[in-house]
Amino acid sequence: MLAGAVGNAIEFYDFIVYAYLAHYFAAKFFPTHDPVVGMMATYGGFAAGMLMRPIGGILIGTIGDRIGRKAALQFSVILISLPTFLIGVLPTYDEIGLWAPLLLLLMRLLQGLSVGGEYSAAIVFLVERAPMRRRGFAGSFSPLGATFGLLLGSLVAFFCVWGLGESVMHDWGWRVPFLASVVLTLIGVWLRKKIAPDTPDVADAQPSKHSPVMDAFKKYWREMLAIGLGNSLMGATGFIGFMYAVPWMVKQTGVSNSLAFAINVISLSVCCLMTLVAGSISDRIGRIRTVVIGAWIALCGAWPAFMLFKTGDWPLMLLGSLIIGTAHGFFGGPFCACMAGLIPPRVRVTVIAFGYSFSVGIVGGLAPVMTEYLVGHLNFHMAPALLIMLAALVSLVTLLFHPLWRHNDESFPEDRPHAVA
Repeated sequence: MLAGAVGNAIEFYDFIVYAYLAHYFAAKFFPTHDPVVGMMATYGGFAAGMLMRPIGGILIGTIGDRIGRKAALQFSVILISLPTFLIGVLPTYDEIGLWAPLLLLLMRLLQGLSVGGEYSAAIVFLVERAPMRRRGFAGSFSPLGATFGLLLGSLVAFFCVWGLGESVMHDWGWRVPFLASVVLTLIGVWLRKKIAPDTPDVADAQPSKHSPVMDAFKKYWREMLAIGLGNSLMGATGFIGFMYAVPWMVKQTGVSNSLAFAINVISLSVCCLMTLVAGSISDRIGRIRTVVIGAWIALCGAWPAFMLFKTGDWPLMLLGSLIIGTAHGFFGGPFCACMAGLIPPRVRVTVIAFGYSFSVGIVGGLAPVMTEYLVGHLNFHMAPALLIMLAALVSLVTLLFHPLWRHNDESFPEDRPHAVA
């Protein structure tokens, strides 16, 4: 379970560190006096986040379905870790000119590629190796790793700024969190080297005359659509509820960055706990039922949560963080096993990877932009809550009415009496 979770921790650690510290090193790579570089900075993030995620899902999904889950996990942890570390040692624009932003953009593209497949490969690895009645709990370690990475990256960035000071951070301190990722990398490589080969039923199902990608789009597009629509809430709460919420609280309430950051850290901590709790509960009362509970909490609780954030009173803001963290944990934890149960082993990684990465890439990529537009241009200050509620509604309607979810008995194809497809 730790081997499955560690890759997600690395990738989301990098994501949040890059987001929090971008203003420190932006001038080192994207000087404003160069318009070409400015355009690269604008479109580079879009390319990495929106274009590379689905491509990464196809690439790592194919490795996972054709060669094996262990091979996919070993490949993805290197693909995640190497660019993260290299960002910490890249020469700046003043040293090598245009090559500096080009190299940074390349690192971001490689990281976007890894994001598309790591999460899904880890899900499949975890649930396939778990006992039948513990799949919900085992699968929850994948989103747990992602949330823990956000939490760890937030803490490392905060303590670097606090300990080194503004001038040092602008000079060279921004490199420290990226270089520190080598610790997670060594742990990840060691853990994934030690895991056993794939289980016999999965290994036997992998050889195929057709490409997993062709099979996925030809035979399992309905499952891919069900997974994509179902994941709408994951992108909204991850990118709005945890990331956009910090600057929103500072701007709307006037609280300090430190208080907003502390509230967000508590929300992420609650999410880590609730992800495991929900995964365990789902093995007792049903995985889809538990996911639906999480969607209802988000739908009914997002507005009150942001109203509590808006008070600027830390005990009430803390209560709001409990709502957001609980909603995300209860939804994301059990949903991993739900997704895996829809797909036969030989195309499982590919279908989940593309469906998940496409949905979260679109929703997560557009949600902060839409939120900023509604807040900044239309003065609709509760836009974050509304967008989370809309995403929760899409997920909830999909889970309650889509035939693949509504009639799902939560068994896996390999559990059924017919031969593994």
